[in-house]
Parts: sequence; C-alpha cells; structure tokens
Amino acid sequence: MLLLSVCVLLAACSTLRIGYSQADTLAYWWLDRYLDFNAAQTPQVRQTLAQWQTWHSTRQLPEDVALLDQAVQEAAVDATPAQACRWWKTIQGRQETWLQALAEPMAETLGSLDEGQLRHLQTRLDASNREWRDTYLRGDSDQRHRASAERIIDRADTLYGRIDSAQRRFISERLRSSPWDPHRWLQERQRQQQELVTTLRAVARPGMDKAQRLGLLRTWVGYTVRPSDDATRQYREQLVRFQCELAADLHNRTTPEQREHAAERLQGWARDLRSAAASMAAAR
Repeated sequence: MLLLSVCVLLAACSTLRIGYSQADTLAYWWLDRYLDFNAAQTPQVRQTLAQWQTWHSTRQLPEDVALLDQAVQEAAVDATPAQACRWWKTIQGRQETWLQALAEPMAETLGSLDEGQLRHLQTRLDASNREWRDTYLRGDSDQRHRASAERIIDRADTLYGRIDSAQRRFISERLRSSPWDPHRWLQERQRQQQELVTTLRAVARPGMDKAQRLGLLRTWVGYTVRPSDDATRQYREQLVRFQCELAADLHNRTTPEQREHAAERLQGWARDLRSAAASMAAAR
C-alpha cells in the first residue's frame, strides 16, 4: 500500500503521461536550480538525462506498470503491514537502481563543478530547509499534529475518494503514537545534505579519475538508501514499520466503493504510463 502513496505523489501535477514525457526537462530544471550549470555543462546534463529517460522507458517502465497492475489487484482486498512493507522495500530498491544508473553518466559533469557552484548548492539547500521548517515545524505540537493528519488525509482522498469522518479520526488518533520527530528528521536531513556537499566536493577534486568519482557517487547513493550508522538506520526502520501499519489499517477500513475508486485511479495511472512509453518509443 505504500506504493499507492508514491503514486499519489507522482500524479499530483496533472497526469503521469504529461509528467513522464517531460521528465528529463523537469529533472534538468530541478538540478540546475541547485547546481547552476554553466554553458559547457548544460548540454552534457541534458543529454545524460535524455539518455537516462530512454533507458528507464525501455528497461524500467514496463516493470513500473506491472507493479501498478499488481496494486490494482491488491486494492480490492485487505492488506497486512508485512505486505505494505514489502511494497516499501520494492520502491526503495527501484529508487536505488534509478540513482545508480544515473551516477555513471553524471560523474564527469559533477566532477567539473567549481567552488562557486558548490556554494550555490549549499545556499539552495539552506533555503529548502527554511521552507521545510515552515511546513513541518510551524506552531505548537497540536498544530503540527493537525497539519500532519491533514496531509495524510489529502493523500487518502486522492486515492480513495473522500474518506469519511471515522476514517479521518482514525488517522488523527493513530498519528499521536507516531515515532516521527520533525526536529530529529531535520537533523538527519541536514546531515544527508552535508554528506552530499562533501561527496560532490570530493568528486570535483583535481586529479580524480572517472572510477574514483563513480565510486564516491555510488557510495553516497547507498548511504542515502541505507544509512551507515545504526541509530539512524534503526530510527528509519521504526518509522517504516509505523507507516506500514498505518497504511494497512487505513486500507482495511475503506469501503468497497473506496477500494473501487482506488483501483480505477491506479488503472488510470497505468494507462498514462503505457501511453507515455508508446509515445516515446514512436519518437525514437
């Protein structure tokens, strides 16, 4: 069921068909906002992202569609926390595969970053953290609790159609036992950002060859998915267990009509991805 949450996020802006067909351009804009590519780097990055999207559409997208088809079938029946956690591990594994596939072609460009670009990155990260604080640390604990509940309710509404008052109360009450601590999460977020800046500075160090750069990038990707220190890893595992239980228990409280709505929404996303893949194949 956690896959369903990811699908909700993917479909947040217009349709998957439109978003996927423009993924390389959107990714470039996002990266350029943080790294401020120069005139020499820009065509390299655009080409790399276009090639990555071609790889994804031919090698990975059929598997993504198959996962959506599987989710359609599972939407009709009750779920278990173990099942939800299997979805989470599947998503995590696919994300790592995608990042690792991008690491090698991006190694040369990232190796050409200068100190000004790294300072620009740090400035952007600091700005994103201010936005994060404004979203997740605003108000007192009760206000933050209500905001967290509303975010989950909005996602549930997107997938299942409007959930009822009892389901809303369930979400609100269950979140009171959540192990998620926004202050601790912000610290972890900042630590990961510092690891990124440190890694990119090392990758851009004079005298580094491609193999060394790639090794640093692959290590960073691995740490992003699986933290190296025990305390952080255990905390993430605790959060995932809670989220798996919440996702399964909420799904098991949905009505047949809500499950049908979820299945139809998932089928629509799968159709959009199939259409996007067909359009890209025809354009090649």
